[in-house]
Amino acid sequence: MRLGMGILALACIGLGLAPFVVVPLIGNVLNGLGGLPYTSSAFTLNGSVQTPSGFGQMSTTLLGLGLLVLFALVPLVMWISRVNRRSRLSDSWGCGRVGQTPRMEYTATSFAEPLRRVFSQIYRPTKELTVDFHPESKYFVQSIEYKSEITPLFERMIYEPFLRLIQAAAHQIRRLQMGSLHLYVLYVTVILIVLLLAARWF
Repeated sequence: MRLGMGILALACIGLGLAPFVVVPLIGNVLNGLGGLPYTSSAFTLNGSVQTPSGFGQMSTTLLGLGLLVLFALVPLVMWISRVNRRSRLSDSWGCGRVGQTPRMEYTATSFAEPLRRVFSQIYRPTKELTVDFHPESKYFVQSIEYKSEITPLFERMIYEPFLRLIQAAAHQIRRLQMGSLHLYVLYVTVILIVLLLAARWF
């Protein structure tokens, strides 16, 4: 199984780095099929595949070599510039700020805001922004207060009426339980008589 996967991986690499070997063969197979005109890709000495009439050309071989050269230049440039490789400890996602506090972090609202905008007809969000300026000058902000809420439509129209119905039914049922032992014995007696009569008649 791994051998087959390795062969496919090598075939992908070979097709990407040397398409000038495979593409002309595939082009010859497709020529004349379905009334297609006879076209063939040309192979040039610089390792690129050129389309008919010189419309365009691309060399994945040169691109691969360029990436290898680029990867080799990165450590060379770092060695020449004497980059400091010592380990440094810092806060994750600090964005360059030294005094990072929890109040400066993203909250779940930043991720839920697009959904609130898309389903605004359902959630009906409301926003309230209060800005207090400094008494000496209106160009200096003293405090900013932002408040955002959504309308719990499902809770108000489905859950709350259902809960009120259950509470009303529970309140009526609670009247049957008055805490009297004699009343409970009377309930059991009446139910027992009803069951005996039902078994006798039916």
